[in-house]
Amino acid sequence: MSFLMKFLKSVFPLLDGKDLVFCMLVCRQWHEIARDDYFWKCICSRKWPSICKQPPSGANYKKLYLTFSKPREMQNLPVPRLTFEDIVFYIDMWLEGSLIFSQAVSGRTLRAGLQGAPPPGIPDILAAHLSSQDCILMLEVEPKLAVPMGPAITVSVLANRKDSNKMACIINKSTFDYIDSNAARALAYEYLRFSPRHPFTSDIRAWMSLLFLCKGANTIEVFGIELDFCDAAKSEKEILWLLDMLDWK
Repeated sequence: MSFLMKFLKSVFPLLDGKDLVFCMLVCRQWHEIARDDYFWKCICSRKWPSICKQPPSGANYKKLYLTFSKPREMQNLPVPRLTFEDIVFYIDMWLEGSLIFSQAVSGRTLRAGLQGAPPPGIPDILAAHLSSQDCILMLEVEPKLAVPMGPAITVSVLANRKDSNKMACIINKSTFDYIDSNAARALAYEYLRFSPRHPFTSDIRAWMSLLFLCKGANTIEVFGIELDFCDAAKSEKEILWLLDMLDWK
């Protein structure tokens, strides 16, 4: 055995995986030496010490390292089967039991968002939010809705799939019990119910926001509503995939 080969076999076990890969590219001789699985076992024993205590049957340490040390690639979602044109949202709101808002809204209309510029006088935080790409599903409330502060406002949202004529409950009589005065938003939420085909999908909420202007000390004027699923879905494609997984009946 040549001095060079002895030297390489003493050095290669001390290298990390990235350096050993570079060594394989130097020349054919280095490539053949670096293929020895012993060197890769040394690397794996430092990266995953427990694997050498009870090695998998027929373990190939070079393959193990090269497979699980790669940075994960972001996978793009395929085109969803559902479109916003396939959905109608039924939105109802009550003020202490009295109906104050009731509208059937196509997904296409909700996706179109607020028409025109936001009303003057809204806080900078809300103005920045309305101009961001996170605003996917919004509806202009016209005429604007004057609501007294204090009494409980509740909301329900059902959805109908026109492609299958099935219904899903998105929000069921949830209360707007959190008011962010700095952002001029009142929020209600409900945990989504998913199809049994997706048993490990849970703890994802649908949020409904009232966008308002303060009119005096005790009254707000609602000029828009927003539906979002920011726990798990922000882009249009993600929201459509999430809606497709609901428990449609």
